[in-house]
Amino acid sequence: MKTETKVWDLPVRLVHWGLVICLIALFVSVNVGNMQVHFYAGYALSALLVFRLIWALVGTTYARFSSWNLSPKAVIRHLGELARGRADAAELGHNPAGAAMVVLLLVVLTIQVVSGLFYSDDVFWYGPFNLNAPDWVIDLAAWFHPRLPALILALVATHILAVLYHRLRFKEPLVEAMVHGRKPAMTGASERSNINRYWLLFSLIAALLWLGWLFTWPI
Repeated sequence: MKTETKVWDLPVRLVHWGLVICLIALFVSVNVGNMQVHFYAGYALSALLVFRLIWALVGTTYARFSSWNLSPKAVIRHLGELARGRADAAELGHNPAGAAMVVLLLVVLTIQVVSGLFYSDDVFWYGPFNLNAPDWVIDLAAWFHPRLPALILALVATHILAVLYHRLRFKEPLVEAMVHGRKPAMTGASERSNINRYWLLFSLIAALLWLGWLFTWPI
């Protein structure tokens, strides 16, 4: 018998949609030439990443990396099951393929944000750390920052297609789950752990301190 089980905590859901908003702002602002908005959206994105990476270590059950099965064998097996039109009903949090996608997105977004802090167009705009960085760091930023957006768009598109596939093929309400935090599960499935408010406060303070420090640098 299926019921609904709490899976995604509020911080995970807010960060997820915050990342969506920041990415939209980043792509729109750079295409219309509003670089000040681009910088500030990048700062906000970096603060969300700081929070999410800490929360992946100290957050609730399904927010933690430790609850994700990231072994290559599990990822390949799960992709094969999806290709055959079968889903693992036991998965409450991220399935292996979904977990791998989340980790890849977090890694690529982190590289993009860090490279942006050192990047310059050599005309008008300079990342806050550009003037104090060694040449090899600036060269790396100059290589990564203009190239990774295409990869980010490809990963986001793949993520959206996977969500649609799960909705159409398996009737899984993944979008709704990232709004209210609950997912269908078999009766007796374990729920996520409760939020530890001290770790939550620590994660929030770390992210806000990082964001505040970025705003002290000129652009």
